[in-house]
Amino acid sequence: MLTIFAAYLAAHLAAYVVWGRRLAPLRGEKGIFLYHFGSSVITGLAAVAAAFINPAQFGLAGCVLVLSAHGIYSLSFLELWSLAQGGYSLSIIAGIAQAEAAGSEPDFSGLAAIGLAKQTDRVAALERLGLVARTEGRMSLTTRGSVIASVLQALHRWVEPGETSQR
Repeated sequence: MLTIFAAYLAAHLAAYVVWGRRLAPLRGEKGIFLYHFGSSVITGLAAVAAAFINPAQFGLAGCVLVLSAHGIYSLSFLELWSLAQGGYSLSIIAGIAQAEAAGSEPDFSGLAAIGLAKQTDRVAALERLGLVARTEGRMSLTTRGSVIASVLQALHRWVEPGETSQR
């Protein structure tokens, strides 16, 4: 049974590498997240079914193992995908390398524009999700944003109880 789940994860990765990365919806953060979220739902349902079909051999431990393996796979994939998308640090390195090859100074104003564009995109995404709102030129948390911020702060205090400083 575990071999089937390992083969599924390998096929999921291969499908993205061979086919999915060429699709416009799977080039963005939301599409990649949904690709992995859908896969985790399918994996979860299949793991529960396997536990019911063969509880002596698979059971709860098998479910936990499969879902944990999928979680590790998805988080690793998302982290590597994010890095490969030309993060800000990679843009800085590429800009410096191009300037060195041309024998000139790096254009840091262009890099500042990249940072501003990234910030604008992130704020727009938070607005679309209804987590923040613009009011009279100021950004503020919505009710939903406040709830999520409170949950995240509680998780942070739970994970790092000795740390008292605000981030």
